[in-house]
Formats: sequence, C-alpha cells, structure tokens
Amino acid sequence: MDHPEPQSSSPTVLSGSRPWAFTQPELTASLRRYTGDPSLIITKITEQDFPYRRPSIGRIRGIMVECQGSLEEPKFNLVVKESQGSTRTGTAGAGLREVSIYKTLGEQLPVRIPELLTAHPGGGWLVMFRLPEGRQPEQWTAADYLLATDQLVALHDRFWGLGEDLATYSWLSRPLDSDFTIYVRAATHSVQNLSEAAPPTMLSENAELRELLNHILGHMDEINKKLHQSPATLLHGDYWPGNINILSDGSLTIYDWEEAAIGPAIVDLVTFLHTSQWWFDPLPISADELITHYRERLGEANGFTWSDEDWALQADYALMWVFIAEWVGLLASIPDAVLNERLPLLDAVWLDPVRSAADRRLS
Repeated sequence: MDHPEPQSSSPTVLSGSRPWAFTQPELTASLRRYTGDPSLIITKITEQDFPYRRPSIGRIRGIMVECQGSLEEPKFNLVVKESQGSTRTGTAGAGLREVSIYKTLGEQLPVRIPELLTAHPGGGWLVMFRLPEGRQPEQWTAADYLLATDQLVALHDRFWGLGEDLATYSWLSRPLDSDFTIYVRAATHSVQNLSEAAPPTMLSENAELRELLNHILGHMDEINKKLHQSPATLLHGDYWPGNINILSDGSLTIYDWEEAAIGPAIVDLVTFLHTSQWWFDPLPISADELITHYRERLGEANGFTWSDEDWALQADYALMWVFIAEWVGLLASIPDAVLNERLPLLDAVWLDPVRSAADRRLS
C-alpha cells in the first residue's frame, strides 16, 4: 500500500491500524542521510513479526521499508523501539539513556551494538537496523557463555576506574551515588507492593521472605559502602542472553541499553549469571567457571585482581543489591500459577543464595 506524505508532525499510520511514533518525513530524511540519495522516497512500510521476543522495556516492532530512488537494494529491515517512561521515577528516561549510548558513547564502546538510524532526541522512540536472527539462548553452548563473558570484560575494562569521567554524562544511571535514594525508595515500594498484594500471593504470605527483604532494606547503606570498594566502570545494567545476539560465525552484538549505569563491574556479572540461570537453567557451563574466566580475563586486561575473600564479599553484596533493587519488583508480578511451577528454581537461583549472603554479611 502506498503511503502519502503526512500533512502534520503527528504520528502517522504507516501500516495497519496502529500509529507509529515517528512521521514518514522523519523516516524518509533519515534514510536519505544514510544512503546519500536525496531522491529516495518511501513507497511501503510493512510491520514484521519478531519470532523470538524477550522481555524488554517498552514496545518493540519490526518494519520492512520499501523505497524508490537510486538504490541497488531498495528495502530496509528495521526495528522500531518505543520506550515507556523511566525505569524509576526521578532518574533519566530509559529511552534517553539508550539513545544517548548510541549517539554519545557508541564509538567508544569496545563491543558491537545495533546501528541506529534515527531517534527522538529524548529517546521516546528509536529506529535501528534489525539484526540477523542469532542463536537462541536456549541453544547457547559453553563457548557462547564464555564469549559473552569476554565481551563483558572488554566493556568493563574500557571504562575501568572512570566513574568520575562518566559522571559527566548526566543521563547515565548512578544507583550507588546520586541516584541511591531513588533506588532505595523504589526498592522499598516494591517490597511493600509484594507484601500487600491483593489478593494475597504465595510470596506476599511468606513471612520469612518479608523478613529477609526488610532486613536487607535496613542495611542498604552498608551494601552501598561495601560495593564502593570496587572501582566504578560503565555497566550495561541488564546483561543477559536475552539482550545478546550471537550469530553462527561467532560475532556478537549487545543491545537494550536502557539500564546503562555507572557502578562496580561485579553487579553486571551477578546479573548475567543469575538471570541466565533463571531463564535457561541448567546452563551448559557452571557459574563458578564463568566467574573464574571473568576474573582471569580482567586481570590479563588491566591487572586488577581480587583475593578470593574479597571477591566472595563483593559477590554477596552485589547479589543482595541486584535482588532488592531489580528483582523484587518483578516477583510481585509473577502469577501464583507460574510461581508454583518455578518455585524450586526461584529458591535455587535467588532466594537461597540471597538468604545465605545476608546471613554471612548482615549483622
């Protein structure tokens, strides 16, 4: 279907019954800049399905854009991502963080990221070139997990100890510094929502869990202080296989940078290990092997090492932080029917390790 040029800057219905966040002139102008063809016009836009869609912040849709002009290949396979607000009230919007990563830090990143075509200045929407279908995380091998760990090392090493320099980018989240009170307030609200769920759930009626969560909340300053003992770096913030594209040739692309932050590297690693276990247990490689690999590769890259005792301490505090700041809010939304089936995994991946960490570290 042909689409006439819109007469206003309001979102345009380009296909189907749902409006798009961008206008056709905006998309046309960005494609002209990209191709260098001032005669390019868009003739058709068709929405494309995502066969494997993972949890994400905001709405993600695929589009096929057909054009006329002096192009040898007149079709563009794109992704439209519409961010929805902030991950936490008081911090920069998720979309603003992601678009700023692409436009400001993209060339400095040592890892491959999707190619951005155009975006709203405030991150309300982004249009990127769609990645080829990679190996699904359920089929990842041990080598894939090691490769993803290597990429995490490269990211952390590039910005190791540059927390103060990164602080000039005000859109980056700083959960353990200027945004700390916001994170604590959000975590407290999540714990309250979980405890006061109506109707009651398996977790809201779990008195031991409520006691554990409130115990951790009462030690947030201590957790913050301990995690500050490690140098700050750039964090992806949501590093797990669902945000990593690995092709059959071994090339790897990292996407979904809405949670980009400044903080201790171990927080990213803990997120990677435990989120991977939650979604894809059993993994083809043990967490201990991945931890050893990470520590060895980071030491080779920049010489920074932890003693086993220091690593264990940092890992405990990072686990409690990730659980209370990121996962409690998700637990409140899990229906009992799903939770009942996955409760043994929840205990093994999150509750038992967090409880053990609290017993070891929090008086």
